[in-house]
Amino acid sequence: MNAFKEDIGEAKERLKAWWDHEIIDRPTIAYYYPNEGASIMSLLDVFGFGWDLAKNPDGIEKILKNYEERLPDLYFGGEVIPSFFPNYGAGIMAAVFGVVPKYQTRTVWFNRPTSVDEIVPLLENVKLNNDNPWYSRLLRITEYAAKRSQGKYQISMTDLGGILDILSSFLGPKNIILTMKRRPDIVDTCRSIILEKTLKVYDDLQNIIEKYNDGCNSWLNVWSAKRWYPIQCDFSAMLNPNWFKRFALPDIKAQAAHMDYSIYHLDGSLAIPHLDALLSIPELTGIQWVPGDGREPMGHEKWYPIYKKIQAAGKNIVNTVTPSRLSTMYKHFDPKGLLLRTIFFSESLAELYLPKFIEGNEGQIIKKSLEWAERRNLDSLSISNFNAFLKENQINLENRDPKKVRQEINRKLKIRKKAS
Repeated sequence: MNAFKEDIGEAKERLKAWWDHEIIDRPTIAYYYPNEGASIMSLLDVFGFGWDLAKNPDGIEKILKNYEERLPDLYFGGEVIPSFFPNYGAGIMAAVFGVVPKYQTRTVWFNRPTSVDEIVPLLENVKLNNDNPWYSRLLRITEYAAKRSQGKYQISMTDLGGILDILSSFLGPKNIILTMKRRPDIVDTCRSIILEKTLKVYDDLQNIIEKYNDGCNSWLNVWSAKRWYPIQCDFSAMLNPNWFKRFALPDIKAQAAHMDYSIYHLDGSLAIPHLDALLSIPELTGIQWVPGDGREPMGHEKWYPIYKKIQAAGKNIVNTVTPSRLSTMYKHFDPKGLLLRTIFFSESLAELYLPKFIEGNEGQIIKKSLEWAERRNLDSLSISNFNAFLKENQINLENRDPKKVRQEINRKLKIRKKAS
């Protein structure tokens, strides 16, 4: 039994089945909520998306101490495995190649302008040894964290970045496109160097993690008993399908073949034209589709054709959805290979929205309350309105907090009013 998750053994068995596109006893689901007295907004570090390491790259001891002190504040539901993500920013492999990371406004920027004539020797001359400050730092931090974590929580692989994304940190998007057109051989040489060294760093870090931890994890926080990694190429948004197949797809295939499993991080509407090519990769296990524009979130009905296409190709789906969309997606899609995650603001709300297969109400109380209020032209429910709704519909909240339930109803009513 794990100190922070009593059912961790069952969760791992379900995740093992999920990776192999199977189901043991119920669909996989991952959810969090703050335990009594804690707040979701104060738990970003526990989710692994704090920026303390980016601001203080060698401050792992204090950061892990803080992480461990806050772990009890969070409930890890379903197939969530408590994990610490060493967050140095998306694409820290660029720092291994010599970029000085710059933390700014809750993100890390990687930029070292380099001419096309200088890029190949620069990449070739990078040595993965103790004289490389960022390579040695990643090894040291990972060793300390993994050794300290054993038996309590998982250490995730840091975010190494995509191959062309790393190259873009040096050449910049415009120069990469021009070089693809004028000197594709230079881009190919750079890709080969970056790919080889990135896979070497991945193996070195995962070898350390496996000395102390059971399995493998990443910034995406999906535990696996075997090696895996979230592959990405944000630069693909600038490529047409032919150039994507020419300059990006071979590296994605190589990365997927290097792992036991892999999930591709498909980010933004401009990446959608590349979906068919990605689905043709036999070694690719699944897709995480992130719309990125903020209008229609993950799980929105607009994206159902994309999810159906992914499932039709036999690939897994990793999706983070709002609580109200949680149960809906399990009803519309094959639960095999479907992993949905969400965050609740309280245990009461978790019980309101969770699917029936995990003893939830599937949002039915919220749905009925919105319909009830709409029939009465109410923009919000007062305490007396709320009690009248419960009595009229013979609803027993059981151990759910009435105040939090009413707050959630009024929050949804407010969203509806804005939308109209």
